[in-house]
Amino acid sequence: MRRITLFAIAIALVAVSLVLGAASSGANPVHEVQVVATKFAFEPAVIQVTAGEPVRLVIHSLDRVHGFSIRDLNIDVQIPRSGDVVVEFTAPRAGRYEIACSEFCGSGHGHMKAAVVSVAPTPTAGS
Repeated sequence: MRRITLFAIAIALVAVSLVLGAASSGANPVHEVQVVATKFAFEPAVIQVTAGEPVRLVIHSLDRVHGFSIRDLNIDVQIPRSGDVVVEFTAPRAGRYEIACSEFCGSGHGHMKAAVVSVAPTPTAGS
């Protein structure tokens, strides 16, 4: 009987360990932002992220082909007239990273800008 009780306790500890491991792996979820490109702007114009977090930008064009370029992060993708383009990266160190349209889209092309603003993570309790 004692052997069965010890076995049950061992199984319970393994189960708790797996649950806690799964919960802690979700502690750093992906920061997803929907971005819309249209003549001659990105919305939102400022995307705030926390340094070190995984980021997913889902970019959609409402009117024509646009580009989406963050030179400092080596990101440059073409956004088709329809459909989404997904860009994933780890948020860089704290700072401002300029976004520009990299596909000529008309007379206001040069003004089609936005920014990723990466902020330092805030310390958590017990850190």
